[in-house]
Order: sequence, then structure tokens, then C-alpha cells
Amino acid sequence: MRLSRVLASLTLFSIACGSPASRRLDDAFETARLALRRGELTDALERADRALAVTGASATSETHWKFLLLRAEILLSKPDVALAQPILIESLPEGAQFAPLRARQQYLVARSQVIQGRLPDALKTLDEVGRMAPDDRELQMDAEVLGGQVRLRLGRWADADSRLTKVVSQAEATGDRYRQVLALNNLGMGMIVRNRCDEALRWFERVLSFDDLNQTLVYSGAMNNAGACYARLGQFDRAITLQERAVEMHQRRGAATYQEQALGELGATYLLQNNVDRAVPYFQQGLKIASETGNNEDASLWAANLSAAYVALRHWDEAERFNNEAKRLNPPNRANRQLWYTLYGGQIAAGRQQFDEARRLYNEALAGSRGLARVQWAAHEGLANLASTAGDKPAAARHFEAALEIIERTRSDLLRTDYKLSFLTELIRFYREYVALLIERGAVERALEVADSSRARVLADGHGIVAPARTRASGFQRIATTSGSVLVSYWLAPAHSYAWVVDRRGVRVHELPPSAEIENLVRTHNAAIQNSLSDPLSANDSAGDRLFRVLVEPIRDSIAPGTSLVIVPDGALHGLNFETLPVDGARRHYWLEDVEIQIAPSLSLLRVAGPNEQRAPSLLLIGNAAASDPQFPALRYAAAEIADIERHFGADRTRIYQGAQASPAAYRESQPSQFTLVHFAAHATTSAESPLDSAVILAGPEGAYKLYARDVAELPLHADLVTVSGCRSAGGRAYSGEGLVGFAWAFLRAGARRVIGGLWDVDDRSTAALMDALYGRLAAGAPAPEALRQAKLTMLASGGTSAKPYYWAPFQVFTVSLQPASRSR
Repeated sequence: MRLSRVLASLTLFSIACGSPASRRLDDAFETARLALRRGELTDALERADRALAVTGASATSETHWKFLLLRAEILLSKPDVALAQPILIESLPEGAQFAPLRARQQYLVARSQVIQGRLPDALKTLDEVGRMAPDDRELQMDAEVLGGQVRLRLGRWADADSRLTKVVSQAEATGDRYRQVLALNNLGMGMIVRNRCDEALRWFERVLSFDDLNQTLVYSGAMNNAGACYARLGQFDRAITLQERAVEMHQRRGAATYQEQALGELGATYLLQNNVDRAVPYFQQGLKIASETGNNEDASLWAANLSAAYVALRHWDEAERFNNEAKRLNPPNRANRQLWYTLYGGQIAAGRQQFDEARRLYNEALAGSRGLARVQWAAHEGLANLASTAGDKPAAARHFEAALEIIERTRSDLLRTDYKLSFLTELIRFYREYVALLIERGAVERALEVADSSRARVLADGHGIVAPARTRASGFQRIATTSGSVLVSYWLAPAHSYAWVVDRRGVRVHELPPSAEIENLVRTHNAAIQNSLSDPLSANDSAGDRLFRVLVEPIRDSIAPGTSLVIVPDGALHGLNFETLPVDGARRHYWLEDVEIQIAPSLSLLRVAGPNEQRAPSLLLIGNAAASDPQFPALRYAAAEIADIERHFGADRTRIYQGAQASPAAYRESQPSQFTLVHFAAHATTSAESPLDSAVILAGPEGAYKLYARDVAELPLHADLVTVSGCRSAGGRAYSGEGLVGFAWAFLRAGARRVIGGLWDVDDRSTAALMDALYGRLAAGAPAPEALRQAKLTMLASGGTSAKPYYWAPFQVFTVSLQPASRSR
């Protein structure tokens, strides 16, 4: 929702040094040019000046003119057009040998025109460059890259893409890796200005694959650009890592323009992350450098971002001061930014309770916001809040609906699953504000529908449900009635959290404490179980006891002992196994003993299995893999786990891959969609930064022994149950609106009806015993939730160490399919 900018890649000077010259001057030229490419502008300028002192002021010396034009290019890279201008207007000697240099001079003139915002003039000059030196391949590529950049800024997308793609091919064919990355970086910039950060990333990531160019300016520019894209897609950790590296590189080099752009972009990432205090100093530094160098375009941008930051801090005078400064500095060729200044003006007016003025400015921003989705939904949010303050709840609801429609449409247009997952991180507040408004109006069912519409949208794609289709609350009630289950959907928010209960009697909502209080309790409870291996039943008024009072007591009247319970968690609750909560009474016990719990990613994804969907069981068993990496030694009890499971089903209904055969390729080639049961007995790794890079560790050569969650998600399944008996196989990161993402999520997206996965690191021996009991009951015909619960109760009843939740509680059933009431408990 914030204004930002991305780094423009500057095409650097290159001339084939074919004229007679001393070896020393040739080396000096190449060294100075390399310093320029690295962004070490002070060093590059000093080297060029020393060479010019040697060549003298000979107007007929090609070498002298080469260094003079190199000096101009360095000055333009600062940028300092005024100092470069005398070189750009000076006449070169006549003669064919100077023709390439005259063409190069015109190219630099075009560069100066771009810096001054004279884009049509720059295109005319570049056309002249093409006619002056038709056989100079390197200069032609430089001109095409600069021309592509200009066309992008003029909105001539197709022409720009065609020219830049042509340069990529030409540079690759001639082995010119540097010009290849220049063109790739500009292709990425073209996608950013079209608000397609996901598509931009594929170009920036290609640049970052050129490790041999990692010291160049364009490489660090692409690093910063990629970080800006990750931030806008909600992947803040990845963004900040890249952008901090870019800031450090630019500060070390002293390239002022690139330095202030990197600082400002890092500030924009922190602002998107709502870490406003961290954002402000970076914007201030960027504004200071841009102002000192006379770069009004960037100075206007960072002033606008400072206005947005002070709006977030509710410092209205400072917000207005910087918004006015941004408008004053904004160049004519950036007219589209005026919409942002108008939007910020609306937010400032609203903060000062000048509601009529705020409404006027929001509507003005909305009227001109075609193609700018972020302006659109922010303006709708502002109008919704104004309407809510005025007591016009229906109007507020209309604007929230409009904002959410734009958000959902934008997310559905994203290409990669990773970016769809993280996109809602920044925007979940829209849903929270709308849900709070609806509950305040008493529209309990509608609030549940809106809350659920934010969940599992990416997962819905894998089950043929097109976002943003919303299931009505009456549909949820039919699912509860048909399955004989009670559905509970939690919603955590900073001010008030909620729990909806859906059963055959209808929909009810209960208010819960703020999210921070719940998160602290979950963290403490989980640490006691996972780190201390404690028994929560042995402590009074533990975090687990308080969680039961906060999360369960308000809804307990709806949940009789023996209830089949389906929970849709939110936020920190994705990491909580509700079965481990202590229950006080005549006998202190775990909630596991009272209810059968399944975890669902969304109510709208739930369906009740039909009478004809029962299939004869067939089992795919993969595990006990040959160790391919010292980090993942052989699991001592994996062979016994596989043998026990096979014993329950028999060899005729089981296909087994173990040892060297237990490879990712074996899984893919086994046609997993034909099996009703799939089981992995293997190590698993979890990536919190990029959950789809989580992997099951199987056998195979280096680089080929990991079965990644992203690959699993794309390979269709029809299994009734997939079990991954590895560490943290359920997932390692919860996304706003999508839930816990890892192997459970990936297998559900692939089409599995249920998945059993682990919330924390598991014990090899106790896991083998739990799986033996689980599959024994499955083979006898018990549904997966019942079978897993009974296996856990068996371990709990056995006493001793195995009775502690650490050993029996890591595994949960994640589901999108429920049994009909006749088969429910």
C-alpha cells in the first residue's frame, strides 16, 4: 500500500579498445571501467583523471577521448549532469576512426536526457545512435537497454519487453554476461511498474544467479529490487536479508543515488511490515542524500513515504509537512504519484477528524486509481472507516466488500504458489476490521463468512474451489449436521479475538482475549511440552490451564464428551495441539480423553464423504531410506515401523520403497494417486522462511534426495490419508489467511483428504509404536481421527515416560473431508 521505487539499471560504458595505445593505458581503462561497473565511482573517476593527465588535451587522440567519455559516464552515474555536460557538447574530431566515439557521445547525451526526465528526446537521440554506429554490437545493445528502460517509463510495455528480450538473447549468444544482466534487470523493473512483483522476481532471480558478477552495481541493484518484490508479496524476512546486503554494498561504494535508493527501499519494507519506527530513519537518510544530490524524483518519493510513516504513527503535522514536500518535489513525469499524495491527504484529514475533506480526497484518489490496486483498496478502506465512524454501517460494509474483492482478485492473479501464500500477510487487517464491524452490527454469520473467506484460498485451488467463492453460514451448518460434528473457527486479532461454534443448532460467536495474550500462553505451554518434556497435569494453573479457560471454557457448553470436533485455528493456535490442554474435574485429565479433534484449514473446504467413496485400501510405504547426508543418519526404528505397518495390511495391498529405493523419484513414478494410504517413515526438514522448501529426506545422490513440499503440492493425489511421521512435518510457518504451511498443507493441496503430520520434533522409537497402533486400527476399518486418538490414548494409559504429551501429542489429523454422521463418534 506504500509508495516505493526500484533501482534503475544504468547501462555502463564499454568500448573495444582496438586503436593503438600503450598497454598501460589499456589496462588503466579496463580498471577504471571495472570500478565503474562495481559502483566505486570515486575510484573510477580518479583513475580516469590520472589517465587524462597522461594523454594530455590532445584533440586528435582517440585514447584521450575514450577516457574523457568514460569520465562523463562516471559523472552521469553519480548522477552529475552539470559536470558531464561540457564533455557531451564538445565536438569530436572528424574522421571515420572517431565515428564509434561520436556515437558513444550521443548515447551519453541520451543518458543525460533520461536523468533530466526528457524521455521523448532521449528516444530520438537513441535512434540517431543506431544510425551512427550500426555495426557496433556493444553500443547497439547499450542503446537498446536504455531505450527499453525509457519505453517502460513511458508505458510502452510490449515494445520495451521485445527490445530487452532481444538484448538478453544477443548478449547470451556473444557471451556478454554483463549486458545480459542489465537487460534482465530492466525486464524485472518493467514488471514492477506494472504491479507484477511475482513476475518481476523471475528476472531478478536470474540476475542473482550470475555469481561472477556479484560485485557489480547492477547485481546489488537487482538484489535490492528483488527485496522490494519480496516485501510486497509479504516475504519480509527474505526481503530484509537482501536489502540489508544491498545497503551495505552501496554505502561502501559511495554511489549516492544507489545508496539512497537502497536505504529508502529498506525503509519501505519495514513500513509494509508495520515496523514504522525502523522505517523512519531509512527514509530520512534516503531523503537527505537525494536532496543533497539534487535528485528531486527520489527526494519526493522518500518524503511521501515519510508522510505515510507519520500517518501510521498518527503524527499528523509531520505527515502533512512531508506530504506537501513530496508534492512540491514531484517531477511532471511522475504524475501517477499524485494519487498517493491525495490518498495520504485523506488519511491525514481523517486523523484530524476533518471527515468531509477526507471523504473528498479518498473519492478523488479512487476516481483516478485505475490499474493501481493498492490505491484502490486503501481508498475503500478509508471510506469504510469514515462510514463506520459516522454510524453508516451498511456503507462501511460496501466499501470493505469492494476492498476485499480487489485484494482477492490481485492475489488470484499471482503466478507462484509461494507469493499467493504470503500476499495476505500485509492485508489481513482488512478482514479483521470488517469482521469487527460485522460483529459490532450483530451480523454473526456474515462475520464468520468473511473470516472464512480469508482462509486457505491457495489451498482451495488444489480442490477446484475458485477464490473468492464464499460458503454461506447455512452451508457450514449443513456440514456440521451431516457429519454429526461441532465446528469451531478461531479468529485472533489485536483488540478482540473470537470463536465461532457451528453445529446443528446454528452459529454462535464468543469473544476471546486479544491475540497477544493467547500467543504468550501458547508459547509458554508449548515450551513446557517440547523443551522441558513436562507433564502439564502435574502443575496447577499452568499456561495449559489458562489456555483451556480462554479457548475452551467459553464454548464448552456446545461440546459434550465424545464430540467429534473440527477446529479451524488461527495465528499462534496453528502450533497448539488442543488435546494437550488440562481439564479439571473429578479427575484431572487431558482434553484428548473427552473429544476427537481434527484440524481444518477452512470451513469452506470441508465436505462430507459420500456413501460411494469408500475404496478398498491400498498402501504406499516409503522410508527407512539409505542415508545420503551425514546430517540425516538412518532412523533406528524406521525399518520396524515399515514392517509393522505392512503386517497390518499384507504384502498384496502394499507397495514398499525402502533403502536405496526410497527416493523422491520413486514417489513420483509410483503414481501415488492410485493409493488410498501413503506413509513416509523418514526424516523431515522444515523451512520457516520458505515453507514450500520443506523436505522429506529420502535416498539419492547429492541434490536429489529431498522430496520438497512444493513438488508434492503439484502432484495429484486421491488418498484418504497421507502420514508423514517425521519432525515438524505439519509445517513450520503459519501465513495470515492460509494457516500452517508445510507437508500437511502440500498433501492437502495435492488432493489428499486427510494428512497426519507432526507439530514438533518426534522421538523415533515412540513414533514407531504410535504408528503401529494407528495402522492396526486403520486396517480394522476405523476412520483416521478415531484410529489416531485411540493410539494416543493407549500410549497415555501405558504410563511412564510415554504418557508425556511430547511423545503422543506431536501428530494431528489435518482434514478437508468428514465422515457422515452414521460413522462419527
